[in-house]
This record gives sequence, C-alpha cells and structure tokens, in this order.
Amino acid sequence: MGLSQADIHRIAGFVRKVAKAPNVETIISETFTALKALGGIDRARIVYPSAPSMWTEWTAASDGFAVRSSDEWPCPEQKGVTVYFDAKNDHSGFISADKKGGRVRFALEIVAPEVWSGLLLQSTLARVQRAAISETELVRATLRARDEERRHIARELHDDLGQLLTSLKLTLKWAEDLVRPKPGMTQVVKELGVARRDLGVMLDKVRDLSHTLYPRILDTLGLVAAVKDLAYQVSRHSSIQVECNSRGKPRPLGKDIDVALYRCCQEALSNAIRHAEGSQVRIVIHFAQREVRVTVEDDGKGFDPRTLYDSNSRMMSSGFWTIRQRMADLEAAFRVSTSENHGTVVEMIVPYSSRRIHDRRKDKAADRR
Repeated sequence: MGLSQADIHRIAGFVRKVAKAPNVETIISETFTALKALGGIDRARIVYPSAPSMWTEWTAASDGFAVRSSDEWPCPEQKGVTVYFDAKNDHSGFISADKKGGRVRFALEIVAPEVWSGLLLQSTLARVQRAAISETELVRATLRARDEERRHIARELHDDLGQLLTSLKLTLKWAEDLVRPKPGMTQVVKELGVARRDLGVMLDKVRDLSHTLYPRILDTLGLVAAVKDLAYQVSRHSSIQVECNSRGKPRPLGKDIDVALYRCCQEALSNAIRHAEGSQVRIVIHFAQREVRVTVEDDGKGFDPRTLYDSNSRMMSSGFWTIRQRMADLEAAFRVSTSENHGTVVEMIVPYSSRRIHDRRKDKAADRR
C-alpha cells in the first residue's frame, strides 16, 4: 500500500513521540491518534501484560477513553483485525480494531512494533525504579537499625556495665582502706591499688566506647554541643587538631536529623584521620535562614575526586557512601570538594523542611506496618 507524504510525516512523528514518551499514558494516547489518522479507526484496543498473570487493556472509541486491569486474558476482537506484538506468542499483547480492511491492517502493523517497544521500555523503567526504591528503603532501614542498635549498646555499657565497674572500683577502694592499717599487708595494699587503677582505665574505656556508639549529649544538649564534644575527643586521642564552630541561631532539627548529621561528622572525621595526612580539621555548623549547613574541612593531601567512583559511577568510599545515603534519606544535599595537595571539604546541607518530610515518611512506614 502506497504512503502519502502526509502519512510518512505522521508515522515519523508518531515514532519520535513514542520513543520519547515520559509514561505509558502518552504512548497509548499517541497510538490512538495515529490509528485514527492512518487507518480511520474509531475504536481500538491495546492489551499488554503489565505484570505476570495480569493484563492491562486500553480502549478508545468516539465516546471516550478507558483503561482496566484483569487477571484473565482479554480476547481480541472477533470481527475486526488484530496484530500481535509477538507473532509467536499470543499473550505478548496485541492491538485490535473492530473494523476490517487493508488500510486498517496497515495502520495496526505500522504502530504495533513501536507501541510494543515503548511499553517494554516503560515496564523496564518501572521495574528499575521499584528496585531502586526498594534498595533505598533497605539502606534507610539498615542505617536506622544500626543507629538504634548503637543507642541500645551504648545504654547497656553506660548504665549496666559502667555502674558495675564503678561499684567494683569502690569495693576495691574499701578493701584497700580496710587492710592498709594491718601489719604485713603492704603487698596486698599495693596489688589492690594496681587493680583499682586498672579498673579505672577500663571504666574510662567503657565510657569512651559508650560515647562513641551514641553520645547522650546529643539528646540532652543538641547537635552543636555533641559535635564540639566529638571534636574535643578526636583532638585528645589523635595528632589532628579539630575545631568546631557554629553560626546563626540554633534551631531544633529533630532527633533523626541530629543523629544523621552527627554520624556524618564522625564519618568525615574518620576519613580525615585515616587518609588526609593533615594536621587540622575545621567543622562549621551554620544555621541559615532555610537550612542547616555542616562543613568539615581538612588541610590534608586531598585526592583526585574521580577515584571516588568506579566504572559504573558507584561510590567506592564506604564513608562517603554512608554520608550520601544519610543525606538522601533526608532529601538533603551532600558535596565533596577536593583536589590533590589542597585538602578536602565535605559539605552537608539539610533544609529545615526535611524534618516534616522525614516525619511524614515515618508515619507512612508505620501505617504500612
């Protein structure tokens, strides 16, 4: 069948629109428009397996447009023309019209391959998006579970083990004082003193471990105080001097945001200690008008930012990957600025609106449970 110049333009335009279609609805709408123009078809059906054992049927007629889903195979038109997407597989889907004729078959055969390709692409994109959402939810749940477990272990260490060690230390001091006046007990007093001092060292380590797992100051005094204390602890236990300053008037961010930003600072400091080979780190917490910005800057050797990613654009650094995931969970921004011999700047920007978004997301998750 010969094609007019107008038909060629219509087909070319249809192919372009379907290839660039942002969603299934656009594909279906453009298909019905093309069928009417090319074959004079007033009523047509498109059937496609949208999921295993599930078919979606779109119907267009002069009186309107309808869509429905069914777990039963929708049979093609009995009195019209049907073109299957895959001639070897009836259940691959089809396009059918309720009228016959060479022009009708020609129109269906022209549009069917493009429609099938477009629907396959949309199905693939939908699966990828669902997988990405599932992976994001899994990462989010894993990070939250990790934070909760850290909080639980820290509480056990501080409240239970810490109190037991403190009680034992006092008991050793009581025993030391009890035997000191007695003759011939010098060596016993000395050993009790050594044991008490060793126990004191152990108690300090337990407290430090508890604080590292989850600083209670975060709950009592907030993010700024907790990060300043973190800077002090890092300076005390390493050769790097860490300075922390805040700007603007602090605002309540919510526990989850406080924890996320604190953990991000921990990760950034840990990276600086292990890799930067610098001498100073500067942390700035800036409460701006619409967001809080946390910047961690070191004076180390820096690195080529391209080494952060593999050939598939996946982030290789576990520390930076964790920061990015925490910021993504808050719908916040995360940036790393660095170059060789010029230090590294890690920046987190969390809009104040993130708290409302995060709370709504938690409410929806609770509803699903």
